[in-house]
Amino acid sequence: MRIGLRLFYNPGWMGGVNYVLNIARMLRSLPPEEQPEIIFLTTAPQSEEIAHAHTSLADAIAPFASTRQLGLDFVYPATQLPEAPFGAPWAGWIPDWQCQYHPDMFPEEERARRYLQYREIARRPVACIFSSQQAIDDTRKLLSEAQATFWDVFHFPAVFDEETWLRPEVDIAETRKKFSVPAKYLIVCNQFWRHKNHLAVAEALSRVPELDAHVVMTGALEDSRWPDYAQQVEDLLKQPDVARRVTLTGRISRDEQLNLLLGASGYIQPSLFEGWSTFVEEARALGLPGLLSDIPVHREQSPEGGIFFDPHDAGALASSLSAFWGSSPLRPSLTYARQKHQAYTLSAARKFMSIAHRARQAYRSELHDSSAILAKAIPDLFDEIGQNPRFARSDFDRWLANARLLLREHPEDLARIAAHVCNDGSAFSKETETLLVKATLGKCTPDIRERFAAFNASLENLENTAELQNLQKKLANPHEKALMGFLHLAFRVGDKFGRLVRLGGKRK
Repeated sequence: MRIGLRLFYNPGWMGGVNYVLNIARMLRSLPPEEQPEIIFLTTAPQSEEIAHAHTSLADAIAPFASTRQLGLDFVYPATQLPEAPFGAPWAGWIPDWQCQYHPDMFPEEERARRYLQYREIARRPVACIFSSQQAIDDTRKLLSEAQATFWDVFHFPAVFDEETWLRPEVDIAETRKKFSVPAKYLIVCNQFWRHKNHLAVAEALSRVPELDAHVVMTGALEDSRWPDYAQQVEDLLKQPDVARRVTLTGRISRDEQLNLLLGASGYIQPSLFEGWSTFVEEARALGLPGLLSDIPVHREQSPEGGIFFDPHDAGALASSLSAFWGSSPLRPSLTYARQKHQAYTLSAARKFMSIAHRARQAYRSELHDSSAILAKAIPDLFDEIGQNPRFARSDFDRWLANARLLLREHPEDLARIAAHVCNDGSAFSKETETLLVKATLGKCTPDIRERFAAFNASLENLENTAELQNLQKKLANPHEKALMGFLHLAFRVGDKFGRLVRLGGKRK
């Protein structure tokens, strides 16, 4: 089986990058006869750099835009339709609905964006994967009408390479020395975002000044959405009784973070909300016991040696911290932890492969290809403007702009979608030329515009041929041929649109 893993790049969400890399590591843990061929699909220069830094995890690296030519059996993940591939079976991914539980932590336009992208991912593709049972339950509550061909929960594991498990004690000691960390400590590995709830840890320590527990916190002290929050955390951590028991490392390398995890006696995960905590999964893999906020996902993760506390009650955490520090559960040897985690990872890898096989078998290009889905989704969403209180015209425009980004390198699919929409009788059909075609081609390179023109011109000579019949079948629309009249006319007239695609005197 040939599996394409889409490596997106978002400096504000490196957890998404690690999620994809962990899936690759997980698939590499399968016995050789069960391993799929893995192709990293890159979307930007930065993601290409990440792919080349992890070449041992993939059999090949290719641009995401070339998916149609790669003969892939399954592509993953897409958190929104504009991240979905053309010409291959694929599945959507919904990590969580945090924006619904903590709307105060998101600007209004961000809440609307997530609602739109997750709704369409849940109800249109052949398959949709959820990080937790909570996420799938929330989706059913929020989108009672939505149902993909199948939904499934995939609990992704943390996976470490061989070097991590065999890391010498001297490396761990050197990292501790570098950051002046004592021999016994607990660790928090979270970005300093407001919902990660670092304040609870600092407040708990302030309530038990006599406790000699030491806590290491990794990550840069910043949250662009809530700039005052970082200052609140910093001010509390500067209190003498707290400062002497906390080490802030700032942003550190992955190797340094792993060394501190390997050397810790336990962990604290105080978060108010998680999709599926990578930090908890890494602690599970290494056999670390810890204290976790009592939220549904942490209960679902149920790591061995975990003790739960109310994340809104600093006094409860202070009591749990005192008890935990005084008699920490015994941590198993790394050898034992590794053997146990290998079985856990193998089970997860086989679950993922089962989902991939099912998606490939259920996939029908005329229903589930990105071009077919976008051709249906665009006019449907446009019709809801003013009717659905969860999003406005400006939110639709942003959603459509993301779709146009995908279409810039796929002029043939742009043409197919435009042909379908302009003949479906929807309100958006009147806007197709301006909002979809012109707006997309206006930012395309000249060679892409030429491909678009050549594709449309070629359609005039395809009547009764297998290729035309295939194009018609793809969108299951008897009016596919109308593309010849609608768009080809636009190229022949000497208006703004004709000049836009720079055809000049090539077509009359």
